[in-house]
Amino acid sequence: MTTVLFRNLTPEDLRELSPLMKREPLFTDREHPELSALTEIVNSGRYFRTLAPGILRNMLKKGTLVTLEKDQYLIREGDDSALELYILVEGSLVILADRKFILRLDLPGDVVGELAVIQSAQRSADVITETNCRLIALPAENFLVDENADHASILYVLFAHIMAAKLRITTAQSLLRKNRRVGPPGQIRIGIVDADPVDRSIVANAIRSNWAEAGIVEIDQPEDLFDSPAAKKFDLIIADPDGFSGMRRDRQAIAAFIKAVQLHGAHILILSRYCEQDANREFLVEQGVDDMIEKPCTSSDLRHAIVKSRVWYYKDLELDEVENAAETDRLTGLANRRRLDQFLDALITLYPESKQSFSLVMCDVDDFKHYNDTHGHQMGDAVLRSVAGLLGKSVRRGDLAARYGGEEFVIVLPDCEKSRALEVAEAMRRTVEAEAFPDEEQQPGGDVTVTLGVATFPDDALDLDSLLKRADDCLYEGKKSGKNTVISARPLQGS
Repeated sequence: MTTVLFRNLTPEDLRELSPLMKREPLFTDREHPELSALTEIVNSGRYFRTLAPGILRNMLKKGTLVTLEKDQYLIREGDDSALELYILVEGSLVILADRKFILRLDLPGDVVGELAVIQSAQRSADVITETNCRLIALPAENFLVDENADHASILYVLFAHIMAAKLRITTAQSLLRKNRRVGPPGQIRIGIVDADPVDRSIVANAIRSNWAEAGIVEIDQPEDLFDSPAAKKFDLIIADPDGFSGMRRDRQAIAAFIKAVQLHGAHILILSRYCEQDANREFLVEQGVDDMIEKPCTSSDLRHAIVKSRVWYYKDLELDEVENAAETDRLTGLANRRRLDQFLDALITLYPESKQSFSLVMCDVDDFKHYNDTHGHQMGDAVLRSVAGLLGKSVRRGDLAARYGGEEFVIVLPDCEKSRALEVAEAMRRTVEAEAFPDEEQQPGGDVTVTLGVATFPDDALDLDSLLKRADDCLYEGKKSGKNTVISARPLQGS
């Protein structure tokens, strides 16, 4: 699989791409005229935004401004010449290994080449300009520290900062992926989304032969995946988006479809004629598809893909069982405060970069102290377990329902704007209100109910502490206004 730009090039063509680049030192006897502007651009990048501009400016003075035209090598796989770390200023780079697309870097402040600098080793991949690019190159010798020295260079400090930031972002991405993994054991569900009934039948028979314990749901209309995702959780979805007339060869529509699928399932297999072109396969990978097969496929290829998904499922199930023991509230079975804090930190690390929204729903059981005092702690604990179970069933895969403390819960909704969050919160309120709890008629309102406060990032707050406070303030307002209600934060001025 290659990128769009390189799909028609032979290995000989790739070797002939020009390695020439224009270089301008950022400081000789005087500063480069663009140094201030370059510092501002790099300072906006995810790895550098916490650095003081003055410190960053002094670091960049040790570098060189590199300009490359489209389709030129920045790094060649196997090269062991003088090593450099590169910071992208503008443009887009693609990373290829064995001519296969690995990654695209297109954000100012993205970094490439750091692993070779760490290991002082040959370059492990090709890095080629997808557009005209400008980068800042920092030679490897600037990052070296003499083992007998009592201080480190400023660039070494920068390097350590970059690696720490990369680790933080990678950890955040891992936490979010982990939250989308498998469902409860014994409830394996596989969705087949295909307009062709014959193709659906072929896939269903292959699943029955190779994953007998899995339940199968056939879906012939993609719109079914856009509604009520919480009620339709899947462990695997096998889909052919290109088979539907409204999506055929329409990238925007296919991307929206895949995003909807991701709300339902932890693993996505695209089985479609759309996969026949390398450019389309690359596009699917970028959208988050886990595996793909071109139609028509052999029975052995389909069997192999299903078996691979089955192996993946059980490996993740084993991992989940170990990890969940340390991340689950013992009373309610929901996520505990530790996991909630980690999850929120991951969202606040990644979402500002991509300008995505996520919402918080704070939920409190109304007059719980009265119920506890009247019926005892054991009955009170039973109510908390029941409410927690109802909340857990109301969220999508990838959302997180956690016990915040006492009778208070927090539901975190990634990729969720205010209007959708309000719908989720209202559905939760109605579900708890409709549930029959023991002796609930003795409650002040004659029923066990909940009050919920909703706040959305970044509309209602720009940092995590403020977002939690906005949701909590809404919860308090709901309690004052009569309970058993949903209150939403008002957007910040200028939002």
